[in-house]
Amino acid sequence: MLTIYHLNNKIAVITGGTSGIGKATVEKLVTFGTTVVLLARDIQKAESVKREILKTFPNGKVDIFAGDLKDLGSIKSAAEEIKFRYPQIDILINNAGGVFSKFEKTMDGFEVGFQVNHLAHFLLTQILLDNLLKSNDARVVNLSSEAHRIGKFRVGNLNAEKKFSTWMQYGAIKLMNILFTKALANKYGEKGLQSFAVHPGVVKSGFGANNGGFLKYFNKMPFLITPEQGAETSVYLATQSKEKLSNGGYYKRCQISYSSLESQDLVAQDQLWEISMKLIKSYL
Repeated sequence: MLTIYHLNNKIAVITGGTSGIGKATVEKLVTFGTTVVLLARDIQKAESVKREILKTFPNGKVDIFAGDLKDLGSIKSAAEEIKFRYPQIDILINNAGGVFSKFEKTMDGFEVGFQVNHLAHFLLTQILLDNLLKSNDARVVNLSSEAHRIGKFRVGNLNAEKKFSTWMQYGAIKLMNILFTKALANKYGEKGLQSFAVHPGVVKSGFGANNGGFLKYFNKMPFLITPEQGAETSVYLATQSKEKLSNGGYYKRCQISYSSLESQDLVAQDQLWEISMKLIKSYL
């Protein structure tokens, strides 16, 4: 049985909270008395989720801000609004993500998977960092995947322009999620920030539905777990006392696990941080 620390009056910001794992995470955190700040591309869908939650938990607190991970300008605007509205933030869950079957660039000029899964969340985290550091129990949860084990960190091809492969790029990005997690812990752990990477499991969450071919039918596979099961580890990391958790750790099934050797490379962690900071510089 999980031990839940007191979440009343805590502020949690989450991306991708309108469906799948993210929605299940939002629903659970609301029951613990957390004010959930939902950063969503589809405001109507977010409002529908909010109404659904409040029917069951009338005293629940859900605040919605418009932000599209494919548009760094909108992420900057939303993050600045959140930063102003909530001077102290306790939990940031970078939950949204996806896999993309073909090479495509966003309006910002980045490969869509690289931006949606890593760079937009990196920007969001940087803008909210000061507010997180005002909390005496700040934590960042980054959704990664066991797919990180097939990923390679190639400084010259982060944007996949030289060579693109659906699964190799997805694996590389999930590796970046862990490199980013560990870099956060190394750089800000002494200031009280904890960061964690999560493998949620293979979840029936709409993953891959934006594509054709095999990916379109991925969610019909019989071995998939439910979004509620997939959300368990994120909720665990948001609700356990920090003394029970390992800063910078990679978690699955609510337990610390071993990530790949490449994810533990301190040079790669610093390189990704420095490159990402350069890429988002104009948005800070």
